[in-house]
Amino acid sequence: MNPDQPVRQSELERLVTAFRLLADPGRLRLVAALLEDRELPVRALSRAAALSETATSQQLRVLREAGVVRRRRLGRQILYRLNGGDARALARTGITRAAFRSSYSTRKDATVTYIIAEPCIDIKDKSCVDVCPVDCIHEFDRILVIDPEECIDCGACEPECPVEAIFPEDALPDKWEPFVKINYAYRDATDGDTADVINRLVDDYAREHNVQNEPIN
Repeated sequence: MNPDQPVRQSELERLVTAFRLLADPGRLRLVAALLEDRELPVRALSRAAALSETATSQQLRVLREAGVVRRRRLGRQILYRLNGGDARALARTGITRAAFRSSYSTRKDATVTYIIAEPCIDIKDKSCVDVCPVDCIHEFDRILVIDPEECIDCGACEPECPVEAIFPEDALPDKWEPFVKINYAYRDATDGDTADVINRLVDDYAREHNVQNEPIN
């Protein structure tokens, strides 16, 4: 995707429609039940979505009129399956991410998070952002930081960093201990805007330690 390429209004409206369809929990559960090319009758979909058969039929009609599902008759049964399209893609992505998060403890139960340290200053390579399943890596003026509340300790980001700036908190080199405060400021900042606090901490550190990281090729 080219970030400089504007998205057509018609495409944005299609996405809005897909989001609206999936905003209903019952419809989302129905779409989730039909992922992976499943083909199911109303009774099975009713159980999967925790809806009555009447409510299931009503929601399937909405999805069919929107082009999200199609149906066919097999004997006395009507079987439903998903079409392609934005709603299916959004549901697949969202449910995959939700399942991934559910397989790990959250920060409230965890004892370790990941820390982004000095080598990231003025580099901000976003390979780690691309692989983070929970979008817990955030960009500031001179550095990326990890939200310790959202980090699920999956470790996906660490090997992707080309400058080796990411460490488990309990393995962070002592010389980079100040970056614990910098990363935790995303959650803990109280004396002003979070961005201002983090940017100031990074500027102070970089000035004190004369950080001059070379751009990567």
